[in-house]
Amino acid sequence: MRVALIAFVVACGTPMPSWVPDAGPCTPFTSEANLMTPQVSFKSDVMPVFEQHCASSSCHGIADSPKGDLFLGAQLAKGSDSNMVHGALVGKTSTQLPSMMFVAAGDPTHSYIIHKIDGDQCMYESQCVGTDCQMSMPFSDGLMPVETRDIVRRWIAQGANDN
Repeated sequence: MRVALIAFVVACGTPMPSWVPDAGPCTPFTSEANLMTPQVSFKSDVMPVFEQHCASSSCHGIADSPKGDLFLGAQLAKGSDSNMVHGALVGKTSTQLPSMMFVAAGDPTHSYIIHKIDGDQCMYESQCVGTDCQMSMPFSDGLMPVETRDIVRRWIAQGANDN
């Protein structure tokens, strides 16, 4: 309802109601990190990030019904199958943004998962299914620290290997 009202208000040129937050401009996040060092391991470095921040049963932690059609591990807290998670991510097209893969090996800037964890997926709203790229991830905790996001970014930049 609020989305429709906002669209109507914007289309009609009416001032925004006070309850609509000003999110400011959507700008791409830029990491200052050297993405080639240190070397990152998917199993030892990236999977723990997913397990801690993404793999709850209410989000991406149930293999047969994950949010956003993306399983990131921790099926019923029995541990993660890193091969299954890797296979679901690398080279697979995002269902929310079909023009971008979840992970484009070697290319973090064209990897949808990076935009979701950096909170700048709003740059692609007009290209997303239903023009809605939804929320940044993790949803309930706010953005992860840059150092944590850079672990995932390095892994992708280094080829998104299943190592």
